Amino acid sequence: LVVATAIGPFSMQVFLPALPAIQSSYAVTAAVAQLAFSLSALAMAVATLFYGPVSDRVGRKKALVAGLVVFLVGSLVCAFASTITWLIIGRIIQAAGGVAGMVLSRAIVRDVYDREQSASAIAYITMAMVVAPMLAPAIGGVLTDLVDWTAVFLLGGALGLVVLVVGVAAPALGVE
Repeated sequence: LVVATAIGPFSMQVFLPALPAIQSSYAVTAAVAQLAFSLSALAMAVATLFYGPVSDRVGRKKALVAGLVVFLVGSLVCAFASTITWLIIGRIIQAAGGVAGMVLSRAIVRDVYDREQSASAIAYITMAMVVAPMLAPAIGGVLTDLVDWTAVFLLGGALGLVVLVVGVAAPALGVE
């Protein structure tokens, strides 16, 4: 749940050092390249409103797995985007999926643990939400310098895939 929580904030920040390379790669202005950040932040805000009610209806695990699949699809669209428009669309999809972990991890903790255990688990989840965006720009900068800007999205997709596999294999995460 900690890694599922971290994916959203991590993916928001990891590509920031790649923005100049993205701008150059697509020959667009800085303002157009930054739409990939701005519109993905908007997508996260809107998607946050939906995961709680959806998970109440279909179950926490199904909603989390669906969100991770959306995140993975968005990451792949970003990594293989042929135009800035496709990159922006991919970022919106990625952000809408990545926020699932942020929303549902806390709900799952409340469903599974008693009051004392919940406090400890929520502390770890909160730590992930704080630490992930702090580390992400450094990782994104290294990947952009050593490989290419698309590597930041491939890394995000790989992390999403690992969490998806663990989420699917987990015995219902303690909830349905």
